[in-house]
Amino acid sequence: MENSYRNETERGILPMNKKAGIALTLTGLTATSLISLSVINKTIIQLATSKRLLDSKNKEMYHWRFGDISYSVTGEGKPVLLVHNLTEDSSSVEWAEIIPKLSRTNTVYAIDLLGCGLSDRPDITYTSYMYTQLINDFIQNIIKKKTSVIATGKSVSFVLGACSVNEDAYEELILINPENIRSLNRSPSKRTNTAAFILKMPSIGTFIYHMLTARNLIEEKFEENYYYDSENIPEALYDYYFESAHLKGKASKNLCASLVGRYTNANIIRTLKTVNKNIHILAGQELPGIKDTVKEYQYYNPAIETEYIEYTKGLPQLESPDQVLKYINLYLLNE
Repeated sequence: MENSYRNETERGILPMNKKAGIALTLTGLTATSLISLSVINKTIIQLATSKRLLDSKNKEMYHWRFGDISYSVTGEGKPVLLVHNLTEDSSSVEWAEIIPKLSRTNTVYAIDLLGCGLSDRPDITYTSYMYTQLINDFIQNIIKKKTSVIATGKSVSFVLGACSVNEDAYEELILINPENIRSLNRSPSKRTNTAAFILKMPSIGTFIYHMLTARNLIEEKFEENYYYDSENIPEALYDYYFESAHLKGKASKNLCASLVGRYTNANIIRTLKTVNKNIHILAGQELPGIKDTVKEYQYYNPAIETEYIEYTKGLPQLESPDQVLKYINLYLLNE
């Protein structure tokens, strides 16, 4: 009997009870790992949101069909809509230095896009067309007047798309550091679809998302891409962005999955060629690649006006708000 068992073992053939035992052991180890990941994920969320910096006290909610949209409205005068960049950690905090002064001359609306800040983060695929609908619906149902829009980064493509659908709803378009057109033209692929699928997985995907949005990586992003002078970065900004990335728990990764999958990309070349509105670009002079990006936009629409904000990178509205406001007031014809 012992010889028979030994022979089977040497040939790689284990009795059924042994196979079952190994399977149970592996299952136990997997279950233990998943439980550990779950505990780690909860700890990270609690750490990121413990300061409760993103306050809904002075916010209103637009009950949109895909989820509630948080927004603020301040001031009086011609309406201006502020649309922050679309990243997994972004929110209307991006406009914190602009709103107080701009609201002296205008009614200023600042929204948290779906999947960001205090807005809902539903488990859906986030697309460029969806955000185009959101912007048009917000202007139609909340502002209800012809509106000037200031947008940054990837959100520029949504605003241009929204304007092309309903030009009569828009006045001036001010684009701050718009996304590179070649990047926007990248379509989903098998690789990006797989990456998005992994991020959507319950525990493992959530853990990977938390690693991608770790506070030290947010700090690196500010120091390398957002601010020209890293010594001027307020410590609180790191906390705001870190909290925004984790505010709605595991639902926070839903937008990230769509960004990684490239589902929010859109070809805007035709829109740039045909949109019949005044378009102005404000660019952070020290942002790598921005001059090439501006040339791309002006190639397809030579009427675009551009100003470079000195000693700034990706977030000139936070690093040098007075310079940015000077041009905003000029474009909006504010006295």
